[in-house]
Amino acid sequence: MAAPTQVTLANLAGNWVLNRKLADDPDPMLELQGIILLATVALSVKEYVDDKKVTHIDLEQTATGGIQGITELRILDWRETSHENHIFGILKSRNRWVADLQGCESGNGGPLHSLLTEGWLEERFGPNDEGWVHNWVVNEEHGWAAEQIWGFTIINGQ
Repeated sequence: MAAPTQVTLANLAGNWVLNRKLADDPDPMLELQGIILLATVALSVKEYVDDKKVTHIDLEQTATGGIQGITELRILDWRETSHENHIFGILKSRNRWVADLQGCESGNGGPLHSLLTEGWLEERFGPNDEGWVHNWVVNEEHGWAAEQIWGFTIINGQ
């Protein structure tokens, strides 16, 4: 997904479609989770801060080809939440803002993998001057975990 310059991690609201020309192919990762996706996935994102000053990122995912979409409600407080959807099953997740990727602990308790910590722009738009969003998702039934860092980078000069 390529983002306009006015979009930041504190303002992700909008509709997004994966740019397969710029992005890594997600299919091998999905296959590890037992999912074969032959569709274009679009995200509708709503981001807001609640009265307790906690950031929420609500994602509505839709796909072409008649595939039913899913909803993900990300609350950036690092508390574990659980939800179920028809594609990924029962998931437990934690989400938070992160200021220091090198010192950030992984969801499994170890250091973050270097693939998650390198190549990001140094933009500070979090409520406490953080630069990135960290997600940790576990599917215990199928035995997988997924860890993500959300941020922005330059690809092909853009």
